[in-house]
Amino acid sequence: MNKRLLGAVAAAIVLLGAALLLLLVVDREEQPVADTPTAAPSATPSATPSATETPRDLVEGPVGVPTRLEIVELGVDAPVAPVGTTAENAQEVPSALDETGWWRDGAVPGAAGNAVIVGHTASADDGVFDPLVDVEAGDEVLVTGSEGTAAFIVERSETVPVADFGDVAADVYRADGASGLVLMTCGDWNGSSFESTVIVHAVPAVR
Repeated sequence: MNKRLLGAVAAAIVLLGAALLLLLVVDREEQPVADTPTAAPSATPSATPSATETPRDLVEGPVGVPTRLEIVELGVDAPVAPVGTTAENAQEVPSALDETGWWRDGAVPGAAGNAVIVGHTASADDGVFDPLVDVEAGDEVLVTGSEGTAAFIVERSETVPVADFGDVAADVYRADGASGLVLMTCGDWNGSSFESTVIVHAVPAVR
């Protein structure tokens, strides 16, 4: 295993109030510096606006600081709050169950590398990313920021045991290359803790 993979450390689950939260551990010093935006992979949205919907103007490229995330097929429509990295090199998580958190120490959505947004899954079914386990390839994700709204198309999802998160961390937190969006939450509730991390990979949509 090379130094970059060794620098990406495993995820951990922490307790906040009555809900179990996802805590994804990363090493800022080992993450590559973001490059300039590259051409987006081609993809085709699975959903077409109905005649009663007003088409939304979308931007190509960075959306700026993200403020809202929507996954229409899953009924997710939630605010996005910037989260950073703790003194222990752990990614912070949103303070509320109904909001998502964009890792501000990484890529901006639409820029080079993966923009990482996390959200809570709660055992009481009131977490913003409770439906994320049901996402399918082709589902559309809209991210709105200070510079506009960008559309992403889900390519794949995976469920990774917490103990094995270090094996995929370098790919999740990739800071260069093609633009991508990664959504993450907890998975596999066993009655007392979450045993895995649900990871969804999406790419910019071509309109």
